[in-house]
Amino acid sequence: ARRGARVGLIARSETELESLLSEVGGRGAVAVADVGDRGQVDGAIAKLEAEMGPIDILVANAGVGAYGPFADIDVDEIERLMRINYLGTAYAIRAVLPGMIERGRGHIVIVGSIAGRIGAPFEAAYSATKFAQVGLAEAISFEAEPHGVGVSLVNPGIVETDFFAARGTPPPPPPPKPVSAERVADAVIRAVEQNRFEQVVPRWLRQAVVLRHNIPPLLRWGTRRRFAAQLSDRSLPPR
Repeated sequence: ARRGARVGLIARSETELESLLSEVGGRGAVAVADVGDRGQVDGAIAKLEAEMGPIDILVANAGVGAYGPFADIDVDEIERLMRINYLGTAYAIRAVLPGMIERGRGHIVIVGSIAGRIGAPFEAAYSATKFAQVGLAEAISFEAEPHGVGVSLVNPGIVETDFFAARGTPPPPPPPKPVSAERVADAVIRAVEQNRFEQVVPRWLRQAVVLRHNIPPLLRWGTRRRFAAQLSDRSLPPR
């Protein structure tokens, strides 16, 4: 917004949307929608485009989490995560991508997670949705590129937001130092400006991604060691 962009915001709370729009200068529009509902997403994007014009940059950032042994997590919760984290992303992209291709320009940013590159114990339900986002980003990047449309994937570690409070559990111990939401936003901007496919925040987490692909046994050994206490404790709560 500071660079002159008009910002379109989608979320479930109109009050919070209006407050955020005011914070970024008031240049833009808001639309209330549950991103897990395809009809609501289509309607929200249609509203924003009617008020502001075609969307040039889409940032798909909505996400929720769940923590606990996969065998104990309610199936309804597993479906809820997939509906919001993955399908919500897919719905938004499907709504804007045809127009971007037709115009020959645009950029899509998927805010995923390092959990979409590395599966960790007790994060299976969440991690699966983020792996799905990674696959979606990689596939559509090849399809969109010839039409002048860029696709970027931003994978942060733990971020200073209310994410863990909302899911009702703290970060897995020992938690790494979180990064600020502003730092993730900067990574999103860099990804668009430099047309980079992937950004990992903080950058040192990229080492874990490299380990997973090049020396998988070493990463699995390190993961077992880090979570040894929890893996041996069957009293963990389901969420």
